[in-house]
Parts: sequence; structure tokens; C-alpha cells
Amino acid sequence: MTEQLQTPLWGWLIVFYFFFGGIAGGAYLISTIVELVGRPQDRPIARMGYYIAFPLALVCAVLLIVDLGRPERFWHMIVYRKTLLPWPVWDSAISVGAYALLLFGLFSFLSFLDVLVETGRLPWAPLRERYSGTPRRIYALLGAGVGFFVASYTGVLISTTHLPMWSSTSLLGALFLASGASTGLAAIAIGLALTKTPVISTSLEKLRKADSMFILIEIILLIAFIALAYLAGYDWSILNLVLLIGVTLIIGLIVPLVVFLGSAGDVKRRSEATIPILAALLILAGGFVMRAAIIFGGQGLI
Repeated sequence: MTEQLQTPLWGWLIVFYFFFGGIAGGAYLISTIVELVGRPQDRPIARMGYYIAFPLALVCAVLLIVDLGRPERFWHMIVYRKTLLPWPVWDSAISVGAYALLLFGLFSFLSFLDVLVETGRLPWAPLRERYSGTPRRIYALLGAGVGFFVASYTGVLISTTHLPMWSSTSLLGALFLASGASTGLAAIAIGLALTKTPVISTSLEKLRKADSMFILIEIILLIAFIALAYLAGYDWSILNLVLLIGVTLIIGLIVPLVVFLGSAGDVKRRSEATIPILAALLILAGGFVMRAAIIFGGQGLI
């Protein structure tokens, strides 16, 4: 992808696409890590991540198609126009992203089916006994690789433009990936609470610690992004700084981190105090505001 994008005209559909794509990729990546290195009692966390990833992948596909302006021509993102065969156009960021989302949808669908079978919600399935064995781990690992790309490539994508905010630093891919992980973990925590899924306290403590780690990484990357863009000569607007520093950094990251650190060691029983739902909601709000501020700010709209 060597060519630069022309000045985009991205609105709320793309903001929601970036946001939901980050959550989906982050949640699936976390679930795969739990799948591979977690203990059996951590399995509810992995299941919730898989429950979240596939529906959001579908939402992302719809958002991309609608944003085309001519939704009936979505197949142009999948089919190579010179051969009319399915093949990505490697120098087109949109085509590569569409294929990544397509593959992610496939693997997240397999994992989604797997948890339906495992929990008895899909009572019949071929080779049911093998759904909890090696095949599950193989496509989870493949899906995690694509999910990693889906969560981070949007940041890399906008860094290839000539717009000053986006091109001033190469940190956007890492920032969006860290945000995808933190919002994915927050979505898992909220999903577990809303569905009243039984989870042992030590598993919730792992979830809290992991989210705290990704939040800290995101804080460092966000501060570095703002500082490097300023040093590169980008003229930040007051509104953009309020959204990124006041809302995203302070309310959406630092406040939840303080809450999580304050609840450390509270693992005597499963309780909502271990993973505070309000803190998880603030993380999601901060992730959304960050993407909106970067996308609209980069286009000079705020």
C-alpha cells in the first residue's frame, strides 16, 4: 500500500466502523489469548469475547457498505476488476481492509458457532465432540491474527494520508490497537455483568489487570501522539484538545485506571465491584470519542 489516500470525506459511519472494529478485534484477540494460555475456569471470558466479535464484524461490514454511497457496488472491494475474480488489490487500503474484515468475519463466525455448541444453544452440529479440541484453537489463532490487523490497520490507514494530524506520527496504528484491546476487555466485562455469567473472582481479577495494562499503554501512546503532532507543527484546536485530553485521556482512561487500581485485591468473591461497570462504560466512551476527535480533527472539521 504505497499510494497515499486522497483527502477523505469520512463521517459518523466511519467513526462507528473504526470503533466497533476495534472492539471486535480486541475482544477476539483477548479471547484467543485466554483460549491458548488460560485455565478452564477462565473459559467464560473467552466465550463472551467470541459472542461480541462476530456480531460487531457484521455491523462493521454493513457500515462500510452503506458508506460507499453506492452500496450495490460493494463487490468492487472484493473482486479484482481486471479479472472479475475474488482477489485483493494490494495497493488499495480499502480492498485489503475489506478482505481482512471478510476473513475476520469467517473466523469469528466459527468461534461464535463453537460457543453456541459448547453452551448447548446449538444442540446439533457436525463433529460436535471436536468443537472443543484442536480445530477450535487453530481457527481462533488465525482469527486473532486477522483481528490484530482489523484493530490496528485503521490507524495505519489514516497515517498514509497527507493530512497533517494523521501523518505527523506513526503511532496511530499502535494507539488504535491498544484502544481496541482496552475497549474489547471493557465490552467483555460489561457482557459478563449484563448476562450475569458466573465467573470466579480470580478470572475477573485477571481481566481487571489486563485492562489496566492496556489502558496504561494507551495513555502513553495518546500523550505521545498529541505531543509529536504538536512538535511536528500541527495546530491543535481547543475543541480537539478538550475531546482528546479532557474526555478520552482523563475521563475515559485515567479515571477507569484509578478505579481498577483501587479495586485491586478485591477477589474474595465474584462481584461487580471487581470489574466496575461504570469504569468499563467510561473506557468505551473514551475509545469512541478518541476516534471521533482524530477522524474529524484530521479533516479539519473540529
